[in-house]
Amino acid sequence: MGQVDAPRRLGKDELYRCPFPHVHPRHKQAFFKDFDKHFRIFSNRDDHLEVVQLHEQLAWEYRRAASEKQKLSEEDLQNISLGAWLQAIEKKTGKPITVVKK
Repeated sequence: MGQVDAPRRLGKDELYRCPFPHVHPRHKQAFFKDFDKHFRIFSNRDDHLEVVQLHEQLAWEYRRAASEKQKLSEEDLQNISLGAWLQAIEKKTGKPITVVKK
């Protein structure tokens, strides 16, 4: 299990582990590859919804600042979104998200 401090793509056999408690913490619902999908599925929970809202705020700020400097490609937008997810989770939980191998 490792921590993610900077945006990077997951390997084929890697998953993120949700830092929030789930009913079955070792069940597949607590592990995911796609931040947007995981946090929107569980958006009825306050902790997950707060992370979604913070992500949207951070991503908007980062996109605006980056677009003032240069034209952004699709890859740039994905990296901005990933960085915003990582920072939103760290701000809400106080620790970086972890990556686990299948």
